[in-house]
Amino acid sequence: MEKLGYLRTAGAWQYFFKVAGYTFVLLLAQAMWISRMPLSALRGDLLLPVMFGVAVEWSTPFGLLWALIWGFVVDVLSGEFWGFHVGSYLVTICLVNMTAERFELSNPLYQMALIGLCALGQSLALGFFFVFTPSETMSEASVWMHLAVRAVLMALFAPLIIYPILPGRRSGR
Repeated sequence: MEKLGYLRTAGAWQYFFKVAGYTFVLLLAQAMWISRMPLSALRGDLLLPVMFGVAVEWSTPFGLLWALIWGFVVDVLSGEFWGFHVGSYLVTICLVNMTAERFELSNPLYQMALIGLCALGQSLALGFFFVFTPSETMSEASVWMHLAVRAVLMALFAPLIIYPILPGRRSGR
């Protein structure tokens, strides 16, 4: 299957707008509901699996541009730790493109493993951010445990989030 390199046809534009709308809906869900969950371990990053799907389907430059734009949007909305989402989304795009030839990325187990690895990297970065940021609300061990649970939950739910944008789901294929 050829990756979506250039948006030349009406079907490619339709798919682009479908992915853009899906990403926006997930961003709204993350901003409105996920970020307000009482337990921090449940506050996963819904856009990280989307970056996986984009990296599988689109060319590397388009995927990196997509990650840069949406990472910046999420960083602006989060207000703290600038560059966190941009960096994690760019790393996800690069990791998927580096492993695309070795693994069958339509397999949900590989999706879970790769998103789990990226979520673990996010959790490590967040953990060190929380360790060096003074906070009286949670102990250090509790922070690390919540972040580990967050990474596992993100890995488990990744195939469900990726499913609507992977190849074979588009009409006309």
